Amino acid sequence: MKKILFTLLAVATFGAASAQSWGYAREGHWAADVAADADGNVFATGYSWNDPDFLTYNDNYVIKLDADGNELWVNDGLDIPFDYFTSTNVFPDGAGGCTVVGYSNFATAAAYGLDADGNLTWDSEAWTSTSNNNLLYQGASAKLSDGRIVIGGFNEDYFYRFSVVGTDGSLLSEFEIEADTTGWAFSYFSYRETGLCATADGGFAFSAGGEGFFNLMKFDSDLNLDWSADYDHDPDTWEYGNYNNCLSQTSDGGYLLAASGSGGAFGTYMGSVRKMDAAGNLEWTTYLNHGADWEEGSHAMQVGDYYYAWTQDAGDNSSHAWVLDAGGAEIDSVFIPVINCTWGFGETGMEIWAIRPAADGGYYISGRQYVEDCDQRFTVIKSEADGSFGPCIFNCVWPGDANNDGFADADDLFEIGINYGAEGFTRDDDAIDWSAKLARAWMEEDTLYWYVLNDLKYTDCDGNGIINDDDTTAVISNFGLDHPLNTTRTSAEGVPLYFDPSVTTLEVGMNHIPILLGDAIDPVDAIYGIAFTVTTSSSSVDGASLKIRFGDSWMAGADEQLSLSVNSAEEKKAASAMVRTARTNTEGQGEIATLDVVVIDNLAGKLETEDITLHIVDAKAIMLDRSEIPVDAQSASFTADISEPSSLNDLEAGGISIYPNPVAAGQQPVVNGSGIEQIEILDLTGKQVASIRQEPWPVLPAGTYTIRVTNQSGVYTGQLVVL
Repeated sequence: MKKILFTLLAVATFGAASAQSWGYAREGHWAADVAADADGNVFATGYSWNDPDFLTYNDNYVIKLDADGNELWVNDGLDIPFDYFTSTNVFPDGAGGCTVVGYSNFATAAAYGLDADGNLTWDSEAWTSTSNNNLLYQGASAKLSDGRIVIGGFNEDYFYRFSVVGTDGSLLSEFEIEADTTGWAFSYFSYRETGLCATADGGFAFSAGGEGFFNLMKFDSDLNLDWSADYDHDPDTWEYGNYNNCLSQTSDGGYLLAASGSGGAFGTYMGSVRKMDAAGNLEWTTYLNHGADWEEGSHAMQVGDYYYAWTQDAGDNSSHAWVLDAGGAEIDSVFIPVINCTWGFGETGMEIWAIRPAADGGYYISGRQYVEDCDQRFTVIKSEADGSFGPCIFNCVWPGDANNDGFADADDLFEIGINYGAEGFTRDDDAIDWSAKLARAWMEEDTLYWYVLNDLKYTDCDGNGIINDDDTTAVISNFGLDHPLNTTRTSAEGVPLYFDPSVTTLEVGMNHIPILLGDAIDPVDAIYGIAFTVTTSSSSVDGASLKIRFGDSWMAGADEQLSLSVNSAEEKKAASAMVRTARTNTEGQGEIATLDVVVIDNLAGKLETEDITLHIVDAKAIMLDRSEIPVDAQSASFTADISEPSSLNDLEAGGISIYPNPVAAGQQPVVNGSGIEQIEILDLTGKQVASIRQEPWPVLPAGTYTIRVTNQSGVYTGQLVVL
């Protein structure tokens, strides 16, 4: 069934929605670290790949984003050695660039300097080959308050070895601390570095582990060891440092140490958090699990007066932060919504590899997510200032933006028509208000139209898993709104789109002007949908009367199309679109629509005629495969003639009657006829008094009115007398 939609757009708002939180993702294994400079620039580093099976790896990514998460540049050419457990750290240099430190098993850490444009300014090749920092596992690093970078890790000779690098990449010094290898067993997890962080006094702290304990060492600004402390694991729990960014300092000068464990009270994988005071004394230990079988702790950081501990878990396709009070008790949680694939490691959802503070009190997260295609994504996320996240960060749809171009406009009708009848996943939040909704990607299975289909979660505007007429409601409801994804429309000369040249005079009252597409010289060879706007600046035109109506035409029969017309009375314009639903292109030329326009008798004291110019603008036509057809949108001038009113079509020709007629004031007349879609009531000037779809009618003052009725066959007019 044809669905015709009209609306009065009282206020059109064109302003991109904004929020403090945002998400960034690109192909790659993971974002191992993230940091921001004082200007709000965000730097992240991690790894990409050459093939989806992860058998061949490229160099790392170093990425610079602006404060809103927009990509400024990507450097993917640094030669940091790679194997499965390689990681990196990134440190802004205060001048728009950054320093990157990379690690690999059984190798020496490497360092690189990049300028504000991402160009390499120095590297550590001159001293890397002679350094005694040959890491057995990975390594960790921190930038001290004076700009020096300390790189440390468990060495192949079972010492913790540290290299100190200057701001120009030069090797300043190296030193070592003997590791406690009592009960040594070759265990990657037990002895690996858990974290290295700068401290407020200009020094740093370093944490690693051993058989049954974690170790924390504090060094002063001269890099001398202040103290060292060990913290036993729970007797029934095997714990390990899961990543190299798991140590942070708290506002009271103490420390948070996050890790992973297995067994214990939960009998499965869990996260752990330890809080130490400034002297290294243990204040509390908390073991945490949200109920998932595989839930590893990774990072903890102070946010305001609370401590946030993040995990990766497979329980709900995402990741949680436990919100802990000053004593380590869980008082709340934060959830990052991610829709992922449903097999293998993909069930982990979002993995957190680093959490770093933001200037507004929130934080940045780097890591990886497994989306619907089960490939990993290099991911960076920014929280709100209060540490929370919105209901959607990735895989977001905005109801009404069916083509995902950032706008709800007439173009969106095309996607609904192109994919008409497709069925797939429903959306948990099926409301159509203009806000981001989390949605799973879907396409039709075994469809003949796979080559033109994109991700249909956008086109399913009402989220019910079916693309049909109902999805146009969201387009209408949000028409004219936009969100942060923006695109620029282009235009070109091509097939003419024009008003019927035989119509040269407009009369006071209602006028119907045919709109044509194509002519004998430039016919349309193939088309699936069209969108355009009609506008005027004439004071003699009632802006509220402008409507564009699509009926039976060479483009599509009334039951083979979706159409809309959106009126903005104040701006005196009407935006429209029509798209076929048959999933085949058509060809032809001639009339495709009719413009309704009411001319107002405001010519008192003037001549009996006045020129009115109507413009067709923002025209776009497409074929089924979304290829655009160049359209030459034209304007036309008409003479407004007030010498006699416009003629009226006969209701009887449409099989429509009104009874009683005349009707007493306050009495409800009845309109009889089949397939009635809309009834409009106009005064003698042609100005709309009311528009109704069914009874009851409004109370009409005494007078003579034009009644305009739209049914499945067309549009018909007649008169109603109110006594």
